[in-house]
Amino acid sequence: MPSAKSLIKTAVANQATELDLNEQGLKHVPAEVLEIKSLTKLNLSNNVLLDLPDDLSGLQKLEFFSVYGNKLGSLPTSISTIRSLKYFTASNNQLYELPQGFGTSPSLIYLDCSCNMLEELSPNFGFLTTLRTLHLADNHLKALPPEIGKLKLLTTLVLSNNELETLPPEIGNLQELKCLQLERNKLKTLPKELAQTPLDSGGTTLKLHKNKLYPFLQEPYDEGGAKALFEVLRLPEYEERLQEAEKDEPKGRKKK
Repeated sequence: MPSAKSLIKTAVANQATELDLNEQGLKHVPAEVLEIKSLTKLNLSNNVLLDLPDDLSGLQKLEFFSVYGNKLGSLPTSISTIRSLKYFTASNNQLYELPQGFGTSPSLIYLDCSCNMLEELSPNFGFLTTLRTLHLADNHLKALPPEIGKLKLLTTLVLSNNELETLPPEIGNLQELKCLQLERNKLKTLPKELAQTPLDSGGTTLKLHKNKLYPFLQEPYDEGGAKALFEVLRLPEYEERLQEAEKDEPKGRKKK
């Protein structure tokens, strides 16, 4: 395998559009990388990076950027100023928050921050209106901001293995949603607005296994999937049934 130094030297000399520094044992991003203004694709996956330089914003042609499998605890705010960035992968790091202003990335269509330590999303996340795929599995999210409903181009939303206890009603605004994965959370209820999404139609995926849904929701889902579940969510008396389930919950817990 060519060394990072050799790869970077060649890329600088040729003003390359792509640079792959996967598995190079990098502890920091070499300054020379930031001089390759022609880069459209930069792969820094599977290194030991603890941080990223603030002057990433100089790579204004960058469209694909991966820092998968490093030791990043945070991201620089300058990432949001890379106006051409479309695909960003930061999964399998140690991120505990996303930078303020992150939602201003104007071209982002794919974001993967799964397998991190995120506990919440900022409301400005709702400004990522170009986003179509969002992976946030294996974090510590307890709730989603209402602004998630502004991501109206979103087709894939993966939230498995978090600590979600509720979903905001605004999730019903996601009319392009084709895949929603919510396995292994702490959901007891679902907003009736979820039934406004197309997730009960053919070619779509809704995963809710291993939550804590009330039986009047869990049983239809187990028997008939999203279609049967959405029929319950659309019932005129849904809110009433929800209140009854919440009222009966302590007795149900005692019986178990």
